[in-house]
Amino acid sequence: MPAAFVFDPNRCTGCQACELACSIENDLGPDRSWREVVTFNDGAAPGVPRFHLSLACNHCAEPACMYACPALAYERDAESGAVLLDPDRCIGCRYCAWACPYGAPRFEEAHGIMGKCTFCSHRLKDGLEPACATLCPTGALGFANLPLSELGAPIAGFPQTDLGPSIRIEPALRTIHPDPGTTRNELAESVRPGRIVPSPAITLRSEWSLAAFTFLTALLFAGFVGAVGGALRPSPAVFAAVAALAAAFSLSHLGRPARAWRAGLNLRRSWLSREVAAFGAFVAGGVVVLALGDAVGSGAWRGVALAGLLTLVSADQVYRPVYPGSHPLLDGGGTLLTGLYLAGLLLGNPWLAGMAGSIKLLSEGHRALRGSTGPAHRPAALAIPRVLLGFALPAAAWIASGTPLPAWVLLGAIVGEALGRIEFYRRLRVRSPTLQARADLARELVRISS
Repeated sequence: MPAAFVFDPNRCTGCQACELACSIENDLGPDRSWREVVTFNDGAAPGVPRFHLSLACNHCAEPACMYACPALAYERDAESGAVLLDPDRCIGCRYCAWACPYGAPRFEEAHGIMGKCTFCSHRLKDGLEPACATLCPTGALGFANLPLSELGAPIAGFPQTDLGPSIRIEPALRTIHPDPGTTRNELAESVRPGRIVPSPAITLRSEWSLAAFTFLTALLFAGFVGAVGGALRPSPAVFAAVAALAAAFSLSHLGRPARAWRAGLNLRRSWLSREVAAFGAFVAGGVVVLALGDAVGSGAWRGVALAGLLTLVSADQVYRPVYPGSHPLLDGGGTLLTGLYLAGLLLGNPWLAGMAGSIKLLSEGHRALRGSTGPAHRPAALAIPRVLLGFALPAAAWIASGTPLPAWVLLGAIVGEALGRIEFYRRLRVRSPTLQARADLARELVRISS
């Protein structure tokens, strides 16, 4: 039977003794802990339960962090069942934190690597329970070996997944009832989007280097496809220089850039590893065929273009865990559609540009109709200039003068696509119990106020 945390929210007072125990046991310091106490309904809105959840890594049967890690820094301890992170293998890419819906891996700025709950596996080997469970003063947090049928946490605020988390949470019984004087208007006031919709955990400010890397990669792909079609012939030196700049942006995002070579080790499971491998093949092949020119056959050109296409697909798939819509491959600001659209404009190919551009416009239109392009459900500030520069200007120039499009029109389209990439990053958000609790509370408040 697997080892598992057992938590009873009806006993938890939110004292945070479990957080302190984790900090002391793992020598994390007073400001850091791998365990977090999340309060559901922290504002005590009437009519819904209010309780605390003490959460850490759940050491899942199907650990998303392990599967996503490109550096193979995670492994399962055969004796305790704990999912452990090897700090000497971690490159600090943060991708495991994106993939984990429980917010378990935390980036440690001082060390440039991730950190997470170890199940206190060192204590388990000595026959002791994890420190957090041992020091809980109310008995709310426990530890036991349980059959799989008894594991589960069907409670508000806990993300429901098929990862098989090793935890059992008892149902919350305590409920705060509405005050007699509470009116429907007061309940409606509680569900204003600005108060209950969580802010995204990913921002352009934090991820600008990745935004630059992915956008330059889309430009490289468009330029190379333009060379394949004979629309232009970029210098191999310029191609290599832009690729090197893109790679530098990507490396700057890592906490441990010296270990970047490990990023391609998990091709079997990690889209980040696939992106790294495909980008390397695309750049190396692109420099060679651009340098040799007509000395290489058309098959080599198409092969490199395919590697570029795989790079764009992988780059979009990397954001799947933090993308709020149906699929990032169909997002108007995604790298795949951006690369294809710009390639169509460079080639003067109405089918390619029209197909990619139409999907982009449909994506933007659908989002505008929903009225939820921004993290607080506000209209996208860059939508109008983006449409004018990225779509209206090239279409007007194409109709008026045909192809090839003037350089200033192509530059306008590139700027428009850059604005779309910025909006893409504004939509991303990392899942976590805190965000799940706020979302569940929002739905419950809407239900009782309607």
